Amino acid sequence: MRFFGVSLALAANFPSENDGEVLAQRLAALGVNIVRLHAIDQPAQNSADGPVGMLRDAASPQLDPQAVAVLSRFITQLGRHGIYVDLNLHANHTFPVKQTGDRIPPQSKPLSIIDADMMVWQATYTKNLLSALQLRDRPNLAMVEINNEASLVDTWQEGNLASLVTGGFLDALREKWLVYRKNRQLNATPLPLERSGLSTDDARVAASFFIDLDASYIRRMVGTVRDELGDDVPISGTQIIHSGRWNHGGFANFDVNSAASFTDAHFYVDHYLFPHRQWDWTDWRISNGWLGDAPEQTLLNTAFARAAGRPFVISEFNQAWPNQQASDLLPVVTQFAVAQDWDGLILYDYAHDREWNAFTPSDFSLRGDLTKLAQFAQCAAYFRALYPGTALAQSFIALSPDDRAVADGKGITGNLASYLSKHFGIPPSVAMTRQIALENAPNFGVRSAATMETSSYFSYDKAARQFIFGSAYAAGISGFIPVGHRVASSLLELTLAPGSRGFATAFLTSLDGKPLSTSHRLLLSIPGFTMGTDNRETQQLAAADLRGQWRTILPREGDQPSASLYKVAGPAQMERIPATVALQLSTARASVFALDIQGRRVQPVTSKTDGQRITFDINREGQPWAANYEITLER
Repeated sequence: MRFFGVSLALAANFPSENDGEVLAQRLAALGVNIVRLHAIDQPAQNSADGPVGMLRDAASPQLDPQAVAVLSRFITQLGRHGIYVDLNLHANHTFPVKQTGDRIPPQSKPLSIIDADMMVWQATYTKNLLSALQLRDRPNLAMVEINNEASLVDTWQEGNLASLVTGGFLDALREKWLVYRKNRQLNATPLPLERSGLSTDDARVAASFFIDLDASYIRRMVGTVRDELGDDVPISGTQIIHSGRWNHGGFANFDVNSAASFTDAHFYVDHYLFPHRQWDWTDWRISNGWLGDAPEQTLLNTAFARAAGRPFVISEFNQAWPNQQASDLLPVVTQFAVAQDWDGLILYDYAHDREWNAFTPSDFSLRGDLTKLAQFAQCAAYFRALYPGTALAQSFIALSPDDRAVADGKGITGNLASYLSKHFGIPPSVAMTRQIALENAPNFGVRSAATMETSSYFSYDKAARQFIFGSAYAAGISGFIPVGHRVASSLLELTLAPGSRGFATAFLTSLDGKPLSTSHRLLLSIPGFTMGTDNRETQQLAAADLRGQWRTILPREGDQPSASLYKVAGPAQMERIPATVALQLSTARASVFALDIQGRRVQPVTSKTDGQRITFDINREGQPWAANYEITLER
């Protein structure tokens, strides 16, 4: 099976009994079959609304009884609706300062990998959590993640070690360095806090030291989880990479995660930039770019984060609101994941508060993002269907532990594809035509499995700025399309009409499990971008700098630099995409229906067929507005 789902973060993991049931029903209706329980490792802070975390307080690994009851009930509710859970252990907890002079970074990263007391705390918390939630043999526990986006080797290669590890924590790290060198009969040298200035050999030794500490931490935590749950639950250590505007991780994380049993990765397209204070929802910027601006740094790059022989999950990805090209994300990523035969896609997120019934867009949340809501169930059904003949043939890239340490010694910070291209001549574009997996070997090498029949196709035209993708069961187009210019993907043709701004994503899938060429029911999605409403006017992106490289939504009142990403006035409004659609299908008669956001038929749409080709206009003047269309065929 495959997983397609969403994250819930912070307070969103702790609904009331009634809200939990409604939320589980809603997620199941969207096609969700996994929920990632993220950032629950914080104090409960119980209120009339309920807890927001699992802990009694920040100092103790003991759990809050009400939080245990609420989360356990919610996991059960999800299970009743066929939804599995991915439990995150360390994501948000910041340890309190114990000694004068100590400084604890946000989320304690990377101190929890160094400090003995913190590691004992984490092991105790993990045992308490897994036991209290009664997760052993729980049928809908799918997987466990140990440490979100954190490793020592990553902190070192990013150049942040000296600023994050100070005081007694630095003393402890220096002691570990001395022991490491002594055990390997190496001459004593100062702890290399900075990567810059080191020789290749010294950088390799330093990277190996940090990798060894990271791997030891993951091994200990994996053992703790297995002691509580047994050996059958898949466990990841930390993400292989996080790519996008901020890059983390690298090849070394394959070694860091050696004791884990599945691997995962994160990527974001046009992640928010907070120019002054991180996570300030009223001071933010986006570039308003799209997936095609640098696919080798995001989607294609992620293909090289898969470990051979292990399940692979994208446990976070998004192109968050109010990006105006975000309709590209779900269909393009879904088809790419189908062709790569990945095991899971988890969007970040559905919500991270208790406003489950908010129907306006906000930050990362799916709940009010009409653009992604118009596509989500369609993509979930396609990804989870496991259609035959849609996976690409496999290619395996072998790197030695030394190769991986050298790469991180060079500070690749998650840019796997570009490093392989520069140093080993493997172009990122190979991931469009081959399944990619990394494996361990004494020397670099590439081996490919025998070519297999596949109906999947995926291409990117950089000059035209268009993705063309699909399989026997789907056809997609995404990108910048001049008005009046016909673009085709297999049997789907799209021509944008006057009134369009020249960007669209159209995705056609089978509704009856048959190939498009023989299907009797098809679903077409073609949503525009979504905005809230400000003083009865549609919100607009505006330049946030003199050169116009950054965009924000200016506030209608007040002195904040940006309108709030978190509190958006309604109603939500979606861009209309006027177009002509043609389907190269043989049929005696075709019927086309415009659908509302809940998938209900609104009104028939006039179509023409000559027996071999169906043509119909959408979203033109006098027609019903819609982002989804059902096509029924009589053959």
